[in-house]
Order: sequence, then structure tokens, then C-alpha cells
Amino acid sequence: MRMFDKWLASTLLAATLTSAPALAAPQPPIDPPSEALVISGADADLRLALGDAYPAFARNFTVTAHPVALKDGGLFLDGWRTGAPLAHAAAFVHYADGRTFAAYFDEERGEIIYVGDGSVHPALRIWARRFGPALHVTPPVTPSTSPARTSSSTAPSATADTPTAEDQVELRKVAASVWGEGLASGWDMNAEVGDILGTVTHEIMECSAAFSLVPKPVGWVPGWSYVAKSALSIVAYVTGVSKDRRYQTCVSAAAVNWRSAIEIASAGI
Repeated sequence: MRMFDKWLASTLLAATLTSAPALAAPQPPIDPPSEALVISGADADLRLALGDAYPAFARNFTVTAHPVALKDGGLFLDGWRTGAPLAHAAAFVHYADGRTFAAYFDEERGEIIYVGDGSVHPALRIWARRFGPALHVTPPVTPSTSPARTSSSTAPSATADTPTAEDQVELRKVAASVWGEGLASGWDMNAEVGDILGTVTHEIMECSAAFSLVPKPVGWVPGWSYVAKSALSIVAYVTGVSKDRRYQTCVSAAAVNWRSAIEIASAGI
């Protein structure tokens, strides 16, 4: 306490010797960064790109979806305020070389604000479709502060086989049971989409382990082939879970957490 008292006394003395207006101008608090933004390694670059808009953007990252590794080496992540994934949301694409593209939507404003150097990033354009309003593109960051552009791309992983036309019909049925026919009908049921459907199916079954009103699909094997072959039982199970008030959040949570990932996979980005 003695050391604290000495520090306090010296601080008060210094304040007395300075002008009164200085005491009346405290510095505004700095918003703490979102944990998801820090973990992603994008926080500093997002602050630079967004400037004064960063607090509004960060407030929409209370909850985050599953991150998506893009084929060109970028990381896509979207988030939203708790309970409002279609009213207060944000997303960004970040590269290891510092390139950063971001967008956020607030229902009250009725527009999507986009910030990035150059044209709108394809992954963010896909994400923005769910909100309806046209993108409002802000001026790109100036060349003096724009992150350096370097080549950063990775080849897509090779797939041993791809879903047949019949397989795609079955995969679409499963997708429709989770996201609805309106969304699923517009997606390309490629192998990557099918693999994500397998992961989503597993998450729903794990979440609703105690649900027994409908027989659970037998076993679980990673990959789209299992989903296509088990589509009938998967759809029956997901439909049953969705109708039960205790477990319907298992489906709705998986749907919102994986929507961006499956839409980006459908687009082949």
C-alpha cells in the first residue's frame, strides 16, 4: 500500500501542475478483441482494414461458425450476435500474407458493409446472399496501408471418386432435411459437399444421442458415400429430431454452423 500511496501522490501532484482541461479529456477505452478474431490471427489486420468500423464488425462475432480453409490458402470465418445469425452478422477472409477482406450486416441499417482491396471476395459474396440487401462497398484501404500481395495458393485435395447422378439425388435429400429444399436445390452436390454432410450428420446424431423416437442410422463412416447410401435413414432421423422440441436445436445449430462451409464447398472456392 505504501508504494501505491506514493505513486498516487506523485500522480496527483503531476495533475495539479498541468492544466485543468487535460484532466477533462480521458482516452476512450479500447474495445477488447473478440476471442475468435484473436485465435484466427486476423485481429490486427482486421483493425487496420476496418478502421473506425472495427467495433461494429467485432460486435457481430459473439458466436462463430465452423472456419473454412479456402482452396487458395485463405481462411474464411463468419459470426453473429447470440440468437441473431440473420440480423447481426459478420464475416472475413484472411491470408497469411496479411490480405484481409471483411463484411458485416446489421438489420437496422439494411445494408451489408464490405471492406477490402479490390473487388468483393467470392467467399464473402456467397455469404452475403443470405441477407438480401446489395453489398455496399467502401473505398479500399490506401496503398500505403494495404497489406502486401503475395502468391498464396494451395491445390485442392484430390478426390478418388465423385458422386454419381443417383448419389447426388440422395445427398440433396439429406441437405434438404437440414437446410430446407430452397437452399439445397441450388447447391452442387460434389464430393466436398457430401463430406461436409457426413460431418453434419454425425454432429446431429452426437447432439441428439438420447433421441429414440426414430431409429438412428446404423454406424457412421466419414465421407459422402456413407451419406448417399444411408440417405433414407438419415432423412428420417433428422426429420424426427427436428420435430422434437427437446432436440430440434441439434439440427438448427448444425445448419447455421455449417452453412457457409457447405455453400463455399458447393461453389468450389
